Amino acid sequence: MPDTLKFDAIVVGGGPSGLASAIIMARAGLKVVLFERGRFAGSKNLFGGVLYTSAIQEILPGFMAKNPPFERPVTEQGYWLLSPDSVVRMMHRSEQYKVEPAAAYTGLRARFDEWFARQAVAEGALVIAKTAVIDVLRDNRDRVIGVRTDRPDGDVYAPVTILSEGVNNLLTQKLGLAQGDLPPRLVALSVKEVIGLPQATIEQRFGLTGLKEGVAIDLFGDATLGLPGTAFLYSNKTSISIGVGMLLEMFVEHRLRPHEVLARFKAHPAIRPLLAGGESLEYGAHLIPEFGYDRMPKLYADGVMVAGDAAGMVDAMHREGTNLAMMAGKFAAEAAIEAHSSKDFSARHLQAYRDKLEASFVMKDLKQYRRMTDFLDGTPHFMKTYVDFVNDAAMRYFNAHDMPKRDMEKDIVRSLGKRRSFLGVAQDVMRLMRGMGL
Repeated sequence: MPDTLKFDAIVVGGGPSGLASAIIMARAGLKVVLFERGRFAGSKNLFGGVLYTSAIQEILPGFMAKNPPFERPVTEQGYWLLSPDSVVRMMHRSEQYKVEPAAAYTGLRARFDEWFARQAVAEGALVIAKTAVIDVLRDNRDRVIGVRTDRPDGDVYAPVTILSEGVNNLLTQKLGLAQGDLPPRLVALSVKEVIGLPQATIEQRFGLTGLKEGVAIDLFGDATLGLPGTAFLYSNKTSISIGVGMLLEMFVEHRLRPHEVLARFKAHPAIRPLLAGGESLEYGAHLIPEFGYDRMPKLYADGVMVAGDAAGMVDAMHREGTNLAMMAGKFAAEAAIEAHSSKDFSARHLQAYRDKLEASFVMKDLKQYRRMTDFLDGTPHFMKTYVDFVNDAAMRYFNAHDMPKRDMEKDIVRSLGKRRSFLGVAQDVMRLMRGMGL
């Protein structure tokens, strides 16, 4: 076997978790190879658009000196509740968000992941793009000892492999660490568009002053036709990222076409003026795991670990995914380094990866919100009834100029009672508290 096909570690997937693990392991002196199916790392990746710097700092201390391709710092963020003809906005803006580096930046994954891959190469990792890993290699004791790629003579060997293959975790399934394809109620489909606009236009429409300010908005209610899901709107330098995500189950049950849902959202009277005159630069769709803590695959076995979307590491409640993936990649890399030190790549030893995750915010948050998908799926009133009520209550409150305010307040309470019984409201509140792990 040629030496060039032997490595200390193999990484499958050039997303945040895979690249983070490659950087950490290569920096420690391991001979690392990373395989990426796309033309380059990031070429096939799509996400809402917010990157959290605390995780990046863990992987690349002093990363700002390396000129990461961020768009804008997030200096204003919050929620919009849409009814068909109105919106209630709950936004937070603070000067503290402007301290550099900011806690979060908007970004485009095609640019960020490519930059992240260059950092892995600079640390000594070998990044091979346009290469699919089609199987894992195991010895007669069922230990993972490498991977098979779609290249000629494509078998590559290493004592430890990190699978960061994304939501379509076929290799993880082949190993028996995960069950078959996810049911539609445990995976979301997000459709996104990047719309180009002049910098000055973006800043005027969102009330921003220069490139040191940016906005990140999550939207609920009519944005997803009152169905479980969210929409997003983020400002970039000279473009806007806009998209809609819902459980795949909703698209199937209601016979919805993703591009039509996004088009409907873009036509909302609160959204349309923000996009006027824009040019569509990018359009795509992406599956997002929503199966949560209780349904995660087994994260390790002899010679292998699973990280990122392949393991369902997404916290939709706080629009977090890239930071969880990076931290998982870091912990997996540390476990691999320790395994090399002891020359023990058994599942018993690689359990250190899971232990590191459990001690961090990653698993603590995933565990806390593990019932949120079940809550949204089982509480149809949440995204429709209550969002419409809040908008209606605001209209009544701000227009009550010619009536006693006590009557106005009673009128608002009655309007809720017409939509949902008070027993039903109490039950929904209890379900929400359980979904939030309270």
